[in-house]
Amino acid sequence: MEHKSKSGFNIKVFLCFVLFAVFLSATGVRESYAVDAYANINTNASIKKIEKKLNKALSDISALKTQEANNRNNYFSNIQLLGTIAASYTYNLAKPDGYNGNYGDNWQSDGFTVNNADITLKRSPGNSFTPYGVGFHVSIDFGQNIQFYKAYYGNKSYFTQSFQDRTPYDVRKAYIDINLPVGNGLDIHIGKESELLGFEAFNPVRSWNNTYSLLTAVEPATLTGVFLTYNFIPALTSTLGIANTINSVVPVDNLPVIELNESYAALSTLTFNGGFIYGANSYVVADKTLYRDNLNKSFYSYLDAVYSPTSDWSFVVDYELGLGGGINNSVFSDNGITLSSVTYPTLIKTSASTYSKSRFYGIAGYVHHQHNYFFGQVAETLREVWAYDQNGLWEAASIPGIDNNYTDSTLTFAYLPSFKGFKNIQFRFELEHQAANHNVYLNSEGVPAHSQQNTLNLTVLYSF
Repeated sequence: MEHKSKSGFNIKVFLCFVLFAVFLSATGVRESYAVDAYANINTNASIKKIEKKLNKALSDISALKTQEANNRNNYFSNIQLLGTIAASYTYNLAKPDGYNGNYGDNWQSDGFTVNNADITLKRSPGNSFTPYGVGFHVSIDFGQNIQFYKAYYGNKSYFTQSFQDRTPYDVRKAYIDINLPVGNGLDIHIGKESELLGFEAFNPVRSWNNTYSLLTAVEPATLTGVFLTYNFIPALTSTLGIANTINSVVPVDNLPVIELNESYAALSTLTFNGGFIYGANSYVVADKTLYRDNLNKSFYSYLDAVYSPTSDWSFVVDYELGLGGGINNSVFSDNGITLSSVTYPTLIKTSASTYSKSRFYGIAGYVHHQHNYFFGQVAETLREVWAYDQNGLWEAASIPGIDNNYTDSTLTFAYLPSFKGFKNIQFRFELEHQAANHNVYLNSEGVPAHSQQNTLNLTVLYSF
């Protein structure tokens, strides 16, 4: 009995320990569950705070994108202000008492000049979402460049005002630019345009040389009208214009023309450009009566090839041809006009070779090299030009009634610094030699006694 009693007691004690262990274990589990639950509550709260901050950040980013898109699409926010200032010093070694022969701007023989001061305000049509829309382009210019640009087109025997006497300021470009969703996109310019023909540009920053070639001197430079540009294929850009062009025949100073220009990118390194202008009529004033000269229908065309095998080298060949009616002798004979009664134009000549004919053609070649160094870009350009003015009615220095041959050799050095404060400034130095088959260049006494002239030109350009 006693043994059984002790055994029962031991069993009870063992069961108590087991129950106590189970109790402790259960209590620990409940505490663990409580801790985990508390931790989960804190984690969820933190996640919600982070999500709230992320949502706010995403909302702010979306608002900024919307504002940026609105700014890009705002009409006035896309307007650009650009400008160019070009000034130079020209020295003619012959020191003529007068102008440099066959020069556009830089026509003074020894002196400093502002060639071009340009302010441009423009906006391209369309926005970041579409290229279609309405833009504009307005350029106001001052300097000798604009005098030359305003001259001339047509028969130079009719000219009554030299370009040196024209005002040295003008609106070079002023047109509305409309891009319509027609086919590949039809671009329409309505207003005043310039420099649509030929290789050289009247903007000095876009030209390799300081001076203009003999061919540029006779190109029609100013057109006011409607111009349509379309890409029939990606590599071909066509422009058709119906416009008036400036002549130097006052009071009849705007002559109607048709203009066509083509640009074809045959290869990534080779581009062909060509076009023509046809039209124009001139007038004779005799005995206070204005007579229309129907023969003076003028045609001017060009064709050039631009080959750039690398980013450092470019080669250009440019051919240009001008045909005109010359002076219509029947206007004189049919109306009984004598030269003594002609009060306008003042440059009419009596030579029969100026009647009913006017021909001009020439070729220009360019070799241009440029390279970027740590101190900036250095460039060299060699230009060779030959021009033939068969009847003396195209070049400014020509003698009407006889054939005039001209050559022009030009070497231009350019430097564009990369240093801070000079990145938009370019320095150029140019050597030019001109020759003719007649004595058309002035000497120190103002007499055309030279068949050659040599000039030096230093130009500084700034653009923004």
